Order: sequence, then structure tokens, then C-alpha cells
Amino acid sequence: MKERDRLHQRFLRTRDIIDWVNYKSYRNNVKRDLKKAENEYNSNEVRQHKDNPGSLWKIVNRLIPSKGKERQIYKGDHKSLANDFNQFFSSVGENAARASSHLEDTNNINLRESIESVVITEIDQFKFRAVTCHEVRRVVLSLPLNKSSGPDKINPLIIKDCLPVILGPLTEIINCSLRTSTFPLAWKKAELIPIHKEGDHEVPSNNRPVSLLVVASKICERLALEQFSCYLTSNNRLSSHQSGNKKLHSTETLNVFITDTILKAMDKKKLSALVLLDLSKAFDSINHQRLLHKLSNVGASKSTVNWFRSYLTDRFQSTRINSTLSDPLPITYGVPQGAILSPLLFCIYLNDLPCASYNGDLESYVDDTKTLLSFPLTEADTGIKNLEEDLHKIASWCCENNLLVNPDKTKFMIIGTRQLMNELDVNISISFMGKILEPVDFAKDLGLLMDSHLSYDKHISNLVSSCLYKLCQINRVKNNFDKGTLTMIITSLVISKLLYCSTVWSNTTCTNIKKLQSIQNFACKIITGSKKYDHVSPLLQNLEWLTVDKLLYFRDAVMTFKCMNNLAPKYLCDMFEKRSCIHNRSTRNCNSIQIPLFKTAAGQRSFSFRGASIWNNLDTELKKCTSLKTFKSQLKEHLLST
Repeated sequence: MKERDRLHQRFLRTRDIIDWVNYKSYRNNVKRDLKKAENEYNSNEVRQHKDNPGSLWKIVNRLIPSKGKERQIYKGDHKSLANDFNQFFSSVGENAARASSHLEDTNNINLRESIESVVITEIDQFKFRAVTCHEVRRVVLSLPLNKSSGPDKINPLIIKDCLPVILGPLTEIINCSLRTSTFPLAWKKAELIPIHKEGDHEVPSNNRPVSLLVVASKICERLALEQFSCYLTSNNRLSSHQSGNKKLHSTETLNVFITDTILKAMDKKKLSALVLLDLSKAFDSINHQRLLHKLSNVGASKSTVNWFRSYLTDRFQSTRINSTLSDPLPITYGVPQGAILSPLLFCIYLNDLPCASYNGDLESYVDDTKTLLSFPLTEADTGIKNLEEDLHKIASWCCENNLLVNPDKTKFMIIGTRQLMNELDVNISISFMGKILEPVDFAKDLGLLMDSHLSYDKHISNLVSSCLYKLCQINRVKNNFDKGTLTMIITSLVISKLLYCSTVWSNTTCTNIKKLQSIQNFACKIITGSKKYDHVSPLLQNLEWLTVDKLLYFRDAVMTFKCMNNLAPKYLCDMFEKRSCIHNRSTRNCNSIQIPLFKTAAGQRSFSFRGASIWNNLDTELKKCTSLKTFKSQLKEHLLST
């Protein structure tokens, strides 16, 4: 660039046309090199964060020309504001716990004074073992670089750069913590950053806190989580009605199970009542003593319980307003926000919720809890009464455990065929926690917008709008990336969103499939730089992309493969039965699935029917695949060639 500037100065002195041509040529070369360097930098950024959609969006938004969002300006005294915010954030859990206990009087709830103990022999209890330098190195290298530093101002990049020097001491500190059942006091500090939601930004309740924790504490937590999760899974300590934080489980598997249960009820000419419960500030209001007791009930040894006691107690938090930090305040309720162990601890806290005798199904994904009850139209009154009985038991359990149920945000749906819904009493409702809940036509659950007929039309319409917006934003900055990087961005931010929980709604109409295909076509043209009216089929083949209908078929087949090879939750694996299990004779169809008998189109929309039909039509060699990776590769190759 110095040479460019020198040539420019020379031209200004001489005004010679040759000097102008030399300057212009050199200037263009510099521009080209700068653009190339910028694109390489952006591509490296994308590759580093390809599995983190949030980070990818930051990269894309950074490149979009905009007026910029006006920074929030705090007019009041920053120290006073920071203390007010911190006081509000630190009292949220305690206030929610108190509110839940007050519901006892107003809702005729009888609370139990203590939790029943589960006796587990010492030999079967879980104890932390010492970690190795290799394990610590693996966890450190897996840390995302885009995360902020905690109160100690040491970010993940510093720890990674210093790892060769600090690996030994860090491993010893973690082992000392596990051995002595003591979580370091310096690792218990949290710094909160308020994020404005709506309204006056100086009002604490109009903000949500983002907690910044010490990075070293997250390394220790990750290692503790791996050991404890392995024990809980191998010993089957967690409830089968909890799908969160479990290997092979996901929001998709739970949604498939719930949807199939409803569709099978439709096939039997039954209605299904679904209640999506809202637990307010659930993570913040956990009672520590009850949690420690429940840890013991799932098999944690005395030393392990003491380590968790040390982990939970003597925690302090401060809130930062710009550069001003509030005075620290103690946290006496809840699990740490943003901590690695918090979701698992919440699942353990919720573990005995399904133990009561319920009339319907109770399922959870971490704190997203729902109850489902099916009944014939002629027994609707009895069904509603049984549902209210279940909800009363749930409310009692929540009050006992300091969890606040919010009936105002709890959603109640009646789901059934159009014929049954037309015959249903329009005045049907349920009573819950002193509130009358009317059935709603739509409700969002675990990222899916459900409707009263399970058509998912509205979900797909919203999905198409969201993906189209994202593609338009990416299209504005596409020249900053090469083709490979652009493919990576669109796959992570758009295609993955497009296919979220597709095994739930892949039975949708051809009209909806066409809408989704238009999104994929647009994505394809952005990557390839094609024009609006260019034919898209050759472009898809060039990218080796399956069309949307084939992608849905592919994902259904993959989920069925998982079920057939015990790579899915038991509640999904049990949906399918091999024909070889029905009789002892060896036949050529012994690898096929017994297709369930359904009387209506509703039953045939279920995954259990769809998956069995897809599996039975697969090539024999595909069914014999022993690994998921091989199955995916061969199936995709087959679909691309057809």
C-alpha cells in the first residue's frame, strides 16, 4: 500500500498519463489482494464456527451494510443502576420459590414434608475418578473461541494458547477439586450482562441476564458431566419420560413420539388433550437441599453429593452496566445460569415428577413439560376430569419442589380429525391453578408450531418465511465468501433449520413440499451464482444435493435405521417389530418390519407406519449396513442416482 501511495503522489506531481496508468494498475492490484485477504479471513472464521449458528450469524451480520443499532444509554448513576439490576436478578429464584409455596393455600394442595429416599448400595454408587491430562486437553481444545471471558478476564483462546504450560497444573487443580469434594471459590463468581428485551431498558424486569462464568470452571464441569452422565445412562437412573440431556435422545425423537401417539389415537377415533406447561424461572428456583437429596437418590455417593454441595453453595454474582460493576450478592436458589452441569441437574431435580400415577402420558425435555391424554368423543367429560386430576398432581409436585407453574402461559390444545373436532362441544375447557384454560388452535412446542389437526401447515409457512429472510441476508454478502464457504453457511443456517424435526412433519402435503423446494432452489442459486430463471436441476446435481422430497425420505429412513439398530430412544425402537421376531422361520423378508394396521389416513401418517413402509422398500444391502455412516452414504448415493 505504501508503493500505491507513492505512485499516487508521483502522479499528483507530474500529472503524466503514464504515471496515472501505473498508479491505477497498482491500486487495482492492491484492491484485489485486500479483497482476497478479507475473503480468506471470513472463510477461516466460518470454518472455525461452522457448528455454531449463532457465531455464523454474527459473521454474516457484520458484513451487512446497516445504519447500526443505537447503543443503549443509561442516564442514571451507573453504580446505583448496576446494584438495582443485581438485586433484581439475584432475587428472581427466591421470589419464584416463595410464590410456588403460596399456591398451596389458594389451590387446596397438600404438600409432603420430605422426599422419599432410595437406598443404593455403596458398591453401586457413583464416585468421581481422577481425570487425565489427555482428557483435560481434549476438553480445552473443544472450547468455542467465540465465548466471552468470565470475571477473571481469561478467555478460551488464552487457555488454549497457554495449554502446553498449564496443562499439568490445571489437571491437578481439577483432580484436587474432585478428590476433596471442594469446588474452588474463585470459580463460583459470575458476572451478569443485562440484555434488553422491551420497554424502558433501565427497568430491570425489561432485561434478561447473560451470565459470564470462569472458563476454567467450565472445563471442570465438562469433565464431571461426562463421568456422571455415563453412570446415569449405564445404570438407567434417569426417568424414561425425560428426553433432555440423554444420549440418543433429542427434541426430534420426543416430538415424533408425541405426534405418533396422537395420530394413533386419531386412528381409533379418539381426541387428544395436550397441555404444555410453563414453569417460570425453573432453573433459578431450585431448592439446593432437595436437589442434593435427589442426587443421592440417583446414586451419587456421599463424597459426590458433597462436591455438588460445594459447587452450588457460596456463589456470588455481580451485574455490569457498561464498565461499572455492581457489588456482589449471594445466590441461594437455583443452578448457575449458563453452566455446563445446570441442565443435567435440572433433569435430576425433575426425575421423580413422572413417578406419580397419571391417567395420561407425562413427558419432558429438560424444563419443557407436557401431559397428553386421549379419549373417545363420547367420554370427553371424563377425559377432561382425568386431565384436571393429572394437572392437580403436577401442581402439587411443583409446589413441593419450589417450582412455579404459570397457568397464564400454559397452553391447552384439543387435537383430532376435522370430523371429530366439528362434533366437539365448543365450550370445552379445563380448570388449572384457579384459571380456566380454553383450547387454542396453535401452540409452539420444542420449536414446532402444532395445530389442532397436526397438519403443520402454519409451521411450514412460518419456516419458509424465516428461511427466505435468512437467504436474502446471506445473498447481500455472498461476494465475501467462496463457493465452499457459502455452502457451509447456507447448510448450517438455512438447510438445517428447514429440516428441523422433519420426521415429525414429513407426511405433509405436496403444496408444502413445493414451498420448501422453492427455498432450496433459492439457496442453490445463491451458492452457484445462477440467475433467477436458470433451471435448478443441474445445479442441485452439481452440488450433490437431494431435492426436498428425497431429503425428507432420507431423514425418515435414517431415523428408522437408528430405531432398528438401537441408536434411538427405547420409546421409538419399540414402535417397530421385525418380522423375524414374530415367527421363528427364516424367510427372505426376515429383515423387514411388520407394518402396523391402521384404519384411517391419520394412522398412516404416523412415523411407525411411514418408517416401516420405507424400510421394507429399501435394498437388502442397505438394511444390512452395520454403521450409520455407511448407511447414510450408500442411501444418499442411491437417491442421487435415481
